[in-house]
Amino acid sequence: MKASSAPSTPASARAGWVPGYTDGACSGNPGPGGWAYRLEWEGGAEEGSGGEPHTTNNRMELVAVREALRAFTVRRRPGQGLRLYVDSRNVIGWLQEGWRRKANLDLFPEIDGLLRGLRGAVELRHVRAHQDNAGNNRVDQLAVAAARQVAGTAGP
Repeated sequence: MKASSAPSTPASARAGWVPGYTDGACSGNPGPGGWAYRLEWEGGAEEGSGGEPHTTNNRMELVAVREALRAFTVRRRPGQGLRLYVDSRNVIGWLQEGWRRKANLDLFPEIDGLLRGLRGAVELRHVRAHQDNAGNNRVDQLAVAAARQVAGTAGP
């Protein structure tokens, strides 16, 4: 996993909620895939991404959420919450709406544990993919780049 910082200080981070974005990408589904997150902390953004050589898009979406929750847990201050924007209705359904989980069952225990540990401090919100949302577009770029890197192909 790689993590980096980028300048940004959203007002919501100063107000107690840290905006976050996650995305997964997969070429072939199954095929080479990538995941990415972005947490917009006061004073700068933290980004992370990675990939797997043979995976699915849903798995990468879930890994992105797990990695964002891990990163938030390490750095959060008392009273801070994470407002996590995801473009996957499946992720929201599985984690927030009680949808039946049929695949990627190895990921849910840790994600559920992280959410329990952050009780009341995480909001999942749906955002439309590939629209005019800068945070979502950024994690899409990172996830696609990670998938390409795992696949060994160059991208624009």
